[in-house]
Amino acid sequence: MIAILPLAGEELERFRREHPDAEDVLVMTDRGARLGAVGVRVSSSVLRIVLLEADGEEPERRFLADSLLRAAASFAANRGAYRLSCALPGWEDFLKSEGFRPEDGSFVLPTDRIVNFCKH
Repeated sequence: MIAILPLAGEELERFRREHPDAEDVLVMTDRGARLGAVGVRVSSSVLRIVLLEADGEEPERRFLADSLLRAAASFAANRGAYRLSCALPGWEDFLKSEGFRPEDGSFVLPTDRIVNFCKH
């Protein structure tokens, strides 16, 4: 069963030492095996994706990256971020295919384009 959960405690601190730009990290696992991770930082109502790792060959890698991106978007919405931003090299084609648009040296997407908000 695939799970995407935030790191906490010593695991998070260890990850932050290796990736100081990452404020929070969501890790995808399947039966204990790590499949990928997304490192994020919220700043000025924007969730910046500072790390995106997805293991496997295409199309599995794309599926994993898409799932991690959606988890990050949900994470962003829960923290009041209205936009996602990513400037990671090598992910440009993937981000474009997900609806991101180039802007000021990075790719951006409004959070509500990927997360459905429930109205009460």
